[in-house]
Amino acid sequence: MSSLNRSRRAIIIVFVAFIVPLLAAWLVLSQNWYEAGTNKGTLLQPPITLDKQTDQLPEGWQLGYVAPKNCGTTCENTLYVMNQVDVAIGKDTERLTPVVLHQSKNAQSEFNHSAPHITQLVTPQLIEQLSELPENTVFIIDPMHNVMLYYPTHSDKEQMITEGKNVLADLRKLLKLSRIG
Repeated sequence: MSSLNRSRRAIIIVFVAFIVPLLAAWLVLSQNWYEAGTNKGTLLQPPITLDKQTDQLPEGWQLGYVAPKNCGTTCENTLYVMNQVDVAIGKDTERLTPVVLHQSKNAQSEFNHSAPHITQLVTPQLIEQLSELPENTVFIIDPMHNVMLYYPTHSDKEQMITEGKNVLADLRKLLKLSRIG
């Protein structure tokens, strides 16, 4: 084999070695075969940016829940899990505040729960801004007042505890990577 043929073959091999992975990556991404991310909650694209009445929210990260009119089994399970997540977050507990949002003062006064670490706020304007979220969801608000992830709630306590583990995993990752709040 002549040196000219070997040179051509070497150039073709190098060309193919660079082009084939590039074409494969383009094909995978264009066909949506690859799902990026390791979050366990549902990611909001784009996030909901809260602009009204955010001065009522505590500083830092919040784990939020919009309280229903009557707190049934699902609500009680959600409050229990929110309280447990606050305790389980460990050294980052100062960076996270569980928050329950109420529509009115009357709704707040009728709201009895056994979760001592949860902050209760009456904020109908914020609840209106969160109308894009499905009902009965727990959501994460970052220090810049963006709602980025949400999780469903369950009436079965074991399912809700499993969902709480998902919330905790995502919060640990967010708090580890975040330099704000």
